Amino acid sequence: MATERLGEKNIDLLLNQYRSERKRLMFQLNKVREAIGELKTLRAKAAKATPETAVKRGPGRPPKVQDGKEGSAKVVRKRGRKKNARAGGYRLSPWDLMVVEAIKKEGLLPKEVIMERARAWAKTHAKRMTIDEISVKVTRVLQKLSGPRAVLGTHRTGLRRGYHYGLKEWFFASSGALRKQYLDKLVLEPKA
Repeated sequence: MATERLGEKNIDLLLNQYRSERKRLMFQLNKVREAIGELKTLRAKAAKATPETAVKRGPGRPPKVQDGKEGSAKVVRKRGRKKNARAGGYRLSPWDLMVVEAIKKEGLLPKEVIMERARAWAKTHAKRMTIDEISVKVTRVLQKLSGPRAVLGTHRTGLRRGYHYGLKEWFFASSGALRKQYLDKLVLEPKA
């Protein structure tokens, strides 16, 4: 080891340093043991103070409590009108009906063609709307109609950006893919 090169003075200094470090560590160890003992007595006192009849729950949602009793609490309804889930879906607005009728009449349409039909329709039914407002309205209608309670399905051809929108019955319910017999309804070029 390298201690063979050290002189007697250096060895004595190292011994003193290690002994003082050992004393310091022993002092710390005693303090830690005392703290552990105190915590164990506190835990024992706390266990006696709390009743052991309380059921310990695992992770998850805590039970509903009403008037200090456990069990099913009365569900409080939020204010507002009751939402009815009708079998036929939800009521369609005139804009929704316009989009659905255009798709029924012409087939699977891209958004640009639906926008053209909407602008023409808005000239008679919503005269004060600007082109930007019509664009926003049609976008919302398409999102609504092809959303969770879908009336429309979407098909991506890969030949152009975006979706072609068609009636939900033209698509498979499980995969959402377009049925082969409706491929002829696909409008790739708008009619002039």
